Formats: sequence, C-alpha cells, structure tokens
Amino acid sequence: MKDKAEMYLMRHGHTVLDLEHRSDGWLDLPLSDNGQLSVIPAQQELKDVPLRKIFTPDLKRTQETACIMESGILSDPKVIVVPEARTWNLGVIAGTQKRYGRPEVQKLIDNPDRAPEGGESYNNFRDRFLPWLDKQLAKASPSAPVLFVGSGSNLRLIGQALLGDIDALDLDEGGLAYLYSVNDGQWKHEIVLGEDDLQTEIS
Repeated sequence: MKDKAEMYLMRHGHTVLDLEHRSDGWLDLPLSDNGQLSVIPAQQELKDVPLRKIFTPDLKRTQETACIMESGILSDPKVIVVPEARTWNLGVIAGTQKRYGRPEVQKLIDNPDRAPEGGESYNNFRDRFLPWLDKQLAKASPSAPVLFVGSGSNLRLIGQALLGDIDALDLDEGGLAYLYSVNDGQWKHEIVLGEDDLQTEIS
C-alpha cells in the first residue's frame, strides 16, 4: 500500500437484498453469510496498515463490516459510529429491484431538491454527509490513515464531489479504494479491490 493514502474507502459486504439485486437504503439488515466472507479480502489487504480509526454509519451492515475489519487489523483501530454518514434515504425506493429503482434514483439526482416519498432529497443527503467528510479529510494524515465503511450512495457522492465522476468509486460490495491528495490540492484515487479481485478471492 502507498504511504500517501489519506483515507481508505470501503463498501460494506453483501446483505440478502444485495444478493437479490435490491436497494438497501435505510432498510437495516445485517450482512449475509456470503457478505461476511466478502469482507475478508479487504481485511487482509489492510491488516498491516497503521489505521487509527474506522468510521461507520449506524446501520447493521456497515457496523458489522467495520467490526470484521477491526478484528483482523494489527494496529487495533477504534470503530467510530457516525449517524450523519448514513447512506442516502431513498424512502419507498428502498427494497425495490435495482433495475427498476435506478431510473428513479437518476431522476432524483437530476432534480436534487426533490425527495422520494418517505426519504430525503439528494441535496439534503449531500448537506448531511459532505460536511462530516470534509472535516475528516482536513485532519487526514498519511502517517495515521483512517477507513470509512459506507454504502454505494456514499461512495458515488464522494466520487462526484471530490473526483468529478459519480462512478469513480462505484465499488461492488466488499470493494476497497483509497483517496489521496496531490500537490495542487486535487484529490485522486486508486481502486485496491474491484469487481474482478473480489470474484477471484471469494470464488
């Protein structure tokens, strides 16, 4: 791993909804058995990294992922639960098949002040999550990196806001990337574990 990494970014492991290609949103389910296994490649990748903190939203799937990561990392990082870092609240879209929900989600991104029934607008999600992220990045240090375990919506928003590409960090469940700054103040990223790596590791 590179010393210049400022923050590692990870998507939580699979839940039963992910295995059925359904959106999780704020539906609060734990990891499936396969989901627990899908976290292990990332845990092995980071086991020697001197992580000091693991940040996780207050959802079962992200907290469980964070605890599995913490249990195998030699630096014994502290797991910190962050309610404001929850994924986007998609209201009635949560639980639907992704092939039906994705067009509705795209409409909400294109109309960021509009909220789905029972959920929040994209702008409200941005205003809740990004200020917390900015504070953590301002304190980021290559000598004491941290890990953020989030959901797909968190990672896509980070990609859009910091990298100018909403798909740059669109990781599969259990995927891992890291974010680092360069001399001109821009943020760059590299994928550590992507789709092909995960399929190889858990097959």
